[in-house]
Amino acid sequence: MATNEKIGASFPDVIWHCEKPMLRTAPVPLFLLSQLVNQNGIKVVITGEGADEVFGGYNIFREAKVRRFWSEQPESKIRASLIGRLYPYIFDNPRLKNMLLTFFAQGLDKTNDPFFSHLIRWKNTSKTKRFFSGDLKAAIDPNRNSEELKQILPSSYNKWDYLCKAQYLEMVIFLSNYLLSSQGDRVAMAHSLEIRLPYLDYRILDFMGQVPSKMKIMGLNEKHILKKAFQEILPKDICNRPKHPYRAPITRSLLNERTSGYIHDLLSERNLNDISLFDPPKVKMLLKKFKAVDSPGEVESMALVGIVSSQLVFEQFIKNFCTYAANRSYGLQNLAVFNRKNLRS
Repeated sequence: MATNEKIGASFPDVIWHCEKPMLRTAPVPLFLLSQLVNQNGIKVVITGEGADEVFGGYNIFREAKVRRFWSEQPESKIRASLIGRLYPYIFDNPRLKNMLLTFFAQGLDKTNDPFFSHLIRWKNTSKTKRFFSGDLKAAIDPNRNSEELKQILPSSYNKWDYLCKAQYLEMVIFLSNYLLSSQGDRVAMAHSLEIRLPYLDYRILDFMGQVPSKMKIMGLNEKHILKKAFQEILPKDICNRPKHPYRAPITRSLLNERTSGYIHDLLSERNLNDISLFDPPKVKMLLKKFKAVDSPGEVESMALVGIVSSQLVFEQFIKNFCTYAANRSYGLQNLAVFNRKNLRS
């Protein structure tokens, strides 16, 4: 089972295989699952990655639809209340409801921005930068990413509707760079498991590129056309059930009794100064906050994973690479032989 303790204990192994920092612990349960599948003698599996991107399943797509509608009458409480259709479990709490409405009310005047669907999410994630060291902040151009992204947008991009734009951004940024890599091939092939992706077959992509957006999200019903295609095969309670995102635990995984030792060592002032990416006093305050509250916010949780994973990348691939490589099944000796052979060739 992917218990909190196993997720925390396996996190360094996942970073070793993914070879880059991350903001989520979600790849770890898939890493553990691929190990179980391998132990049962299975070499190839079919997975559903791509279905949300291609058929319009993510909440970020529905958020964009609601927010565009809301932007036409920003003072309308009725239009604002449609957010509650996406997150009914949050709207039950008056305090959280107000926080959610305030969050999604941001940027309603920016519907013409090419990145409208993702702007508030990116802005929220960027709050984790407050933990960066002064040197790192000084070295970063805050506009670089958006300007580079604009350069690769298709010439017809501005003619697309809200959903096509959002789907494109999600595929180019999230699907290819993260989901199919860190949360896909790399954690699967860590245990010699091959994943195959039927929803990303080029014929499906070509077909869905011609399907009107209203057939992908009918009203606020996500993946409408996919559900219609399977309604005679799957039970109704599966086809009609609301989508629930999977969120692997962060605090309970990284800060439990079994794992907190290596986490606190990685985040010690000495180790933070070694890498010089993060501000030690701010990281110290972050850890204090995790001790003081039961449910830390999303930004703090992402920051914790980002800081820990960055420290692990430095530890594994720069500071102690030979030690880590020697402890892997491939072995440092075999690695040296491999390198020598390739240098000769």
